[in-house]
Amino acid sequence: METVTEHPKFWSNTQAYAVATICLLLGLAIGYLLHPPKRSEPSLPQAPSLTGALNQPMPTVEDLQRMAEKQAAPLLAELQKHPKDAGLLAKIGSTYFAAHQFQSAQQYYEQSLAAKQDPSVLNELALCYYSLGDVDKAIVTLNRGLKIDPNNGKILFNLGMLQWYGRSDPKAAVAAWEKFVQTNPNDPRRAQAEQMIARARMHLNIPSGTKTEKPAM
Repeated sequence: METVTEHPKFWSNTQAYAVATICLLLGLAIGYLLHPPKRSEPSLPQAPSLTGALNQPMPTVEDLQRMAEKQAAPLLAELQKHPKDAGLLAKIGSTYFAAHQFQSAQQYYEQSLAAKQDPSVLNELALCYYSLGDVDKAIVTLNRGLKIDPNNGKILFNLGMLQWYGRSDPKAAVAAWEKFVQTNPNDPRRAQAEQMIARARMHLNIPSGTKTEKPAM
């Protein structure tokens, strides 16, 4: 018997910061730009693997932390002038999230949301909670975002991922992805969501959390 072991690929704004951090640290030039199709629902590719191909070691968490502090410094200075700037607070949170400084990221995301409720920031905060091991709080946070924007593609997609990978609840995952497909028919991730729906449906008659030999996601 085996469990689902593949790591979920969530839909996040912060990955762009991670790519930029790695490239700055190693002194590399990126030959492409990450342009989201729409500001409200960016589609981000996976960060490129730099190990081996570049024959250089990947930066450590400590390396990324130092780079995050360096990148955050001017933002923190600006924050002293505008302490309730929701966008600036969210950007600082994303800088720390990219360096795996999840507690610091959580702090700034929550401050941003105290100034302004933003579904995009709620999505990022949910992934921060997930990274800190609090799946339930992550799902509650995504649902907060859906109360503001019920058809938000990022949130619906990630809600399905958390229900599947975090709670092993295929029924809830299918419900989230089906709404995603229904309300975002032209989204570039539609085909991926449809594939995950088909696989999750194979598990609908299995009690939540049960180990299974059925195909993993």
